Amino acid sequence: MEGALLIDKPKGLTSTRVVEEVKRKLRVKKVGHTGTLDPIATGLLILLVGRATRFAQFLINFPKTYEFTLRFGAQTDTYDAQGKITKRYEGELKCEKLRSVLEEFRGEIEQVPPPFSAKKVKGRRAYELARKGKPVELKPVKVKVYSLELLECDEAQKKARLLAELSSGAYVRSLAHDIGQRLGIGAFVEELRRTKVDEISVEEAVSLEEFLSSERPERFLIPVDNLFRIIPEVRLSSFDAGKILKGQSILVRERDYEGLVKIYDNGKFIGIGELRGGVLKPKRLLV
Repeated sequence: MEGALLIDKPKGLTSTRVVEEVKRKLRVKKVGHTGTLDPIATGLLILLVGRATRFAQFLINFPKTYEFTLRFGAQTDTYDAQGKITKRYEGELKCEKLRSVLEEFRGEIEQVPPPFSAKKVKGRRAYELARKGKPVELKPVKVKVYSLELLECDEAQKKARLLAELSSGAYVRSLAHDIGQRLGIGAFVEELRRTKVDEISVEEAVSLEEFLSSERPERFLIPVDNLFRIIPEVRLSSFDAGKILKGQSILVRERDYEGLVKIYDNGKFIGIGELRGGVLKPKRLLV
């Protein structure tokens, strides 16, 4: 059994827990996610089953879109509502000021990951140190904020709802924390929902509850190549496909495109390759 599974993750569960539930339901050994969601978060979690797990490396780097609610006036140790409040602020939220400040967070920015994250510090996960009350020193990394839009703002409630498309490696929690610091009134994530991964929408996903209660859960699996929607395809003859399957490169003279491509053998998806200078090189194969 192999393929991809689009799950609408409920609040309160870790991504690892969802993976384990899916393994048990499908009775398979290999299931992996392609980008974790915090327990507080809901929304699109893409899982790969069986041999499809070989393509996780490509999906992890896809941009992701989130809707999230910020609560202003305090900061927490986790940068979200599940953490302990470490500081309170008396300042007021001004929506026009917030709208102006958001401009500073668009494009390429430097961001320090949250202390409670899976980033490694001297070989240990940051959250392991943070839970023990030990100092966590994480270096800033460059990430991209492709879009950042203010959807709603409530000055009286000190809340705002935003929509953001972020590059791989970017944290909504850090973005929230940094916006609060820039405004001088603190902020943390109160609600978080992942709505898209690249061109894949949460509207295509099945709820975890429906999946686990289904008598035929395998019907929710989709072909893994369906996930690579903006990647061009190259269709090969059986002769050329045979070379690719042996790890060899081939000439594809009629294509001047350069970059990742989906490779098909007479209509059957066999893997992801890379085209450079008319030469097609296999990167990851399904068989």
